[in-house]
Amino acid sequence: MSYVLTERKNLSSDYRKYIVMNKSNHSYAQNNKIISLFNKDSWSGKRCFIIGGGESLKGFDFNLLNNELTIGINKSFSSYNPTINYSMDVTFYDRMKKGDYDNPGEKKLWEKWLDFKGKRVFLTPMNITKFGNEVYLIRREIRASLNRKDLDAGIWGGSHSGMGAINLAIALGSQEIYLLGYDFVIKESTHWHSGYEKDRDKVQFGMKLKKYREEIEKMAPQIKEMGVVIYNCNPNSELRCFPFVDIKKVLENV
Repeated sequence: MSYVLTERKNLSSDYRKYIVMNKSNHSYAQNNKIISLFNKDSWSGKRCFIIGGGESLKGFDFNLLNNELTIGINKSFSSYNPTINYSMDVTFYDRMKKGDYDNPGEKKLWEKWLDFKGKRVFLTPMNITKFGNEVYLIRREIRASLNRKDLDAGIWGGSHSGMGAINLAIALGSQEIYLLGYDFVIKESTHWHSGYEKDRDKVQFGMKLKKYREEIEKMAPQIKEMGVVIYNCNPNSELRCFPFVDIKKVLENV
């Protein structure tokens, strides 16, 4: 009896994955695709800087990153023009449209989104969604794995955009990656940019950050085995599985 129940449970889990991926693939089919912009070797031999959301980036001069390959996460585009702005949460897109992140006296975030000069990339959602023509999707991989062979095979996005952005950089061919704003700790605010504080409890978000950090730590051995070198540019970060570097010294030694 226990064997039958276990077997049914496994079948149920596999069936749920099948449903999720079926919806995700349908969504991927009806939107613009990242493979129309890049291929798996686009960033081969080039370094990449990923802009996270941590408050350590408050006051950072993003112009230092000009002429570099960059991936900004979520609201990064509101203050800088990264090469790619990456997100995984379709509700982020919907809420931008609604104005949920807007601040009085500031330009609407949706207007900034449409004015953004870089490429807008979303991880294909787990439901059927039609984005605007400005968005390009990268296919969702459901297994916790890395991909350098076929960009159209997609990436594993993990449970947060910080994980997905790393895997996106790897899928594009970068073997030297620098992490900015990957703090995984809250001191005064949850992010370097505004618009989130009004609906995020710091204690609960801090617990999420711990899980997000552990997720990257689990992937670190696979990343190293693949020959990808990642540096953390915040020496006060809780993410300690990658060596720390001084970002200004890195950018001075071009």
